[in-house]
Amino acid sequence: MLVRRQPHLAFAMTCAAITAATTTNITDVRAEGPRPERESVHYFAETPLPTTASVPTESLPPQARAQLRHSAEIAHTVRTDTPRGYKLRRGSIDQKRFIYKSAEVWAIEANCTPSECRPVQQVKLRFKQNVQGGSSKRWHLTMYSQPHSGPRSFRTAWSYQCGVNPSGETDKTCSTWKTDGSDGADAGVGAHGKEIRKGFGSTGNVKKFPMFKIDVTFADGSRARGDDGNYGEKFRGWDTCVKARSTKLCTTTGKGA
Repeated sequence: MLVRRQPHLAFAMTCAAITAATTTNITDVRAEGPRPERESVHYFAETPLPTTASVPTESLPPQARAQLRHSAEIAHTVRTDTPRGYKLRRGSIDQKRFIYKSAEVWAIEANCTPSECRPVQQVKLRFKQNVQGGSSKRWHLTMYSQPHSGPRSFRTAWSYQCGVNPSGETDKTCSTWKTDGSDGADAGVGAHGKEIRKGFGSTGNVKKFPMFKIDVTFADGSRARGDDGNYGEKFRGWDTCVKARSTKLCTTTGKGA
């Protein structure tokens, strides 16, 4: 037997179905809400980010916060007498073996919202200066670069210049200060343990120091910026007291800042 539905009953059932579907869609959208905008920052810092928890965005260094579109921070340019902003990165000195080691520095790529950041990749860096001593006028510079967290693949490049610290004057570069056999500026690529050997010239009774920059390219092709806003972290080496027969690391050093 054919049963005919009442017109008003069919209409009520159709409205109920539409209402249910519409209500479900609205509920889903409200529950999800707008997703916070995420941005990447690429910088160097004296300490790494924790790998198990996020950190407040406001705790990042000023040069990192300045990379965020929502930030009112202005990138800080380091002003220093040392050419192009090279600074002594703390560290330790072994006078007996003529060795200076910089403090560790981390190249950091982080993913941030306006309120918090998490690391994507972190690379640990360090720079070592070894003066040969005695009548030698050469130093060995070693670049250390190791994965700390995130992807293990990355690339490092370096650049070198020799500095002069004349007493009471603005620091200069060896290649522009005087012709005395010092090696000029140089650059290349390298990995962990890369050693660069350079001559710093024969002029006596003057202080000279290496300037060494490490440029880090992360696994995704992005690069870290230094505290002057440019790519790469700049290390100033320890002052070397050049003498005819007793060249060694000076007791004290300029810091470049």
